Amino acid sequence: MGVALVTGGAKRIGAEICRALANAGHSIIIHYRSSGEAATELSEELNKVSKSATIMADLENLEDAKSLLPKAVQIFGPIDILINNASMFEYDNIDSLNSDLFNRSIATNTLAPILLIQAFAEQSLEGQGCIINLLDQKLENPNPDYLSYTASKTALAGLVEPLAIGLAPEIRVNGIAPGLTLPSPHAPVSEFERLHDKTPLERGATARDISEAVVFLIGAQAVTGQVLFVDGGERLHPRDTDVLYGRGE
Repeated sequence: MGVALVTGGAKRIGAEICRALANAGHSIIIHYRSSGEAATELSEELNKVSKSATIMADLENLEDAKSLLPKAVQIFGPIDILINNASMFEYDNIDSLNSDLFNRSIATNTLAPILLIQAFAEQSLEGQGCIINLLDQKLENPNPDYLSYTASKTALAGLVEPLAIGLAPEIRVNGIAPGLTLPSPHAPVSEFERLHDKTPLERGATARDISEAVVFLIGAQAVTGQVLFVDGGERLHPRDTDVLYGRGE
């Protein structure tokens, strides 16, 4: 099995991805920015089934982003699997848009993954490498909210196909676009559950669904240049506002 670097791996979806990959036999490097305690606790948990370690970097800082993968390689050797999961997710729209938030969103959600992919491609791998970018169902179901976030994820999604072409055959590049997956601290759980039930499948995605999709794409050696939507069909149910800011049916 290989070595996986999961950015933003200490909590929420990232942590579930780390668990799934550890259970599949991979060695895990858990990246975090400010969740050091959670990362350490998760690493201790994963060490019961596989090898794991933690690494800190602020992906808004492009020098940190550039150095993250070379530092990670020093832990368990070459990285076989890169999961670009870390995201900056702060509210804005066209009225509140400002260059600071936009630039920080692009730095974390677009430039940092690109720099990590660049460093990943410079390694000498014995087998086929695998890169998975975590995106968002908003790619096909846009609304005016979280404008900077949406722009940054749209840019990252647009790179999946050209990178898949440019890095083949040594490296596969795919994306996963989750829908509403975990309750937000900014909205009541009851609203989260109501919106989950409003998808065509009458259930939204779970963190386990996302992690299972990651495991699938890692093993699917004939799949590259694809974006897999794991959202219960949420993208097929347009809304005028983001789920956190409106009750659009």
